[in-house]
Amino acid sequence: MLAAIIFLVDWLSTLDIAIAVLYVTVILMSEDLVSRRNLMIATLGCGVLTLAAYLLSHVAEWGQGTIWLMPSFGRCLVSFCAIAITGFLALKNKASKEALQRQVHLLNRSEVLLAGAQRLSLTGSIGLKMPGGEMSWSDEARRIFQFDHVVQPTLATMFSRVHPDDVNALKQLIRDAYASQANVDTEFRLLMPDGAFKCLRMLAQQIHDVAGDCEYVGALMDITATKNAEDALHRSQSQLAHVTRVTMLGEMAASIAHEVNQPLSAMTTNAEAGLRWLDREVPDIGEVRSAIERIRGEAHRASEVIRRIRALSRRTDPRHVQIDLHEVLHEAVTLVCRELHRHRVTLDLKPVQGEVAVRGDRVQLQQVIINLMINAMQAMAGMHGKDKTLTVQLSTSNSGNVSLSFQDNGPGISASNLPNLFNPFFTTKPEGMGMGLSICRSIIEAHGGRIWAESELGHGALLNLSLPAIEVSADECN
Repeated sequence: MLAAIIFLVDWLSTLDIAIAVLYVTVILMSEDLVSRRNLMIATLGCGVLTLAAYLLSHVAEWGQGTIWLMPSFGRCLVSFCAIAITGFLALKNKASKEALQRQVHLLNRSEVLLAGAQRLSLTGSIGLKMPGGEMSWSDEARRIFQFDHVVQPTLATMFSRVHPDDVNALKQLIRDAYASQANVDTEFRLLMPDGAFKCLRMLAQQIHDVAGDCEYVGALMDITATKNAEDALHRSQSQLAHVTRVTMLGEMAASIAHEVNQPLSAMTTNAEAGLRWLDREVPDIGEVRSAIERIRGEAHRASEVIRRIRALSRRTDPRHVQIDLHEVLHEAVTLVCRELHRHRVTLDLKPVQGEVAVRGDRVQLQQVIINLMINAMQAMAGMHGKDKTLTVQLSTSNSGNVSLSFQDNGPGISASNLPNLFNPFFTTKPEGMGMGLSICRSIIEAHGGRIWAESELGHGALLNLSLPAIEVSADECN
């Protein structure tokens, strides 16, 4: 309608001005109302109307040939140029707007996808400006900390949610990271207003803007479920290890009975001998004293056997303290002596001189040693016409590790079975559960060590375990 009005005014008016320039208004209005194709058509239409109005208003001059020499023709050209330039700029501006809208749409879609991914992965993003402590939070980070949108997050508000036992350590970590321009990678706990606990992991990288201001950009991950699963797995592994120890003690019942019967038999013999020395006409008090001392020694020996058996069968949480691996090894060897005799296996024990101190749980390490020794004996059970030898060697290395190896001369382990040896439920025994070596690996890895096997089929198997050694201070030695 506006174009029609401009056309009529341009055609019928006798004003000496370029009225057709007003078509620029039509083009600018059409920019936001129509598509690029229709905008181009509107620009061409305005040019056609400009030319039509000029020709219709100068019909009398057609036959004279002066229509193109009149001053109004110059105004017509100016109008054409204004329409063409405005149309070109409008088309270019519309293309830029459409590209910007596409970018905004993609950005909004990315934000939606990112928010959804953060919510699914329980990971929020944060920004921390240093040293001021101003922060920017994603919606998921706010949800993890249970902050409302009206709350302006700062470092202080974040610390208000951190568990009191972790606040000082987290503050010191952030200060040290800022001072050394290092990245942040830490775990801490939250104490929520309702009393619930959360476990978080924070990863942040330090960046600097053009002005040189420091800011940490990172992510907050809610790992509460992972920590709970790890704790449940740890409890299950402890329970399974306990069941395995009890099962192992059941298999060693004959050895245990032998270890207990030996001191009991010796005590009976010594008691009878002491009574005979007392029954003499002149009692030999010295011999009686010796018999009683031997009885005391054998009673102590029997109580030590019972103590070790009770320790292995007791269900307690692991306690990592400083222990002498020499003592642990000798106690384990004492409990399997009967099994060595029953399987006709010769034990070649090669300890090192002095104390070998490690940090760990005595009962769990005894369980590993006994399990590996029994496995070696059972591997050699089918051998005939050949001496069975089990070599147990304790050694230390310059790297600060303690190594304990178990070498048998049995049939060995095939190359196909070797990679699966420590996997749960993998066994080569018809009656085996396939959990012994898996539990051994879990125990050794929990002690900061590693366990591995080497074997060549037909030449026995070598099982090695390595634990980090600790230095024994002079006070502890005294």
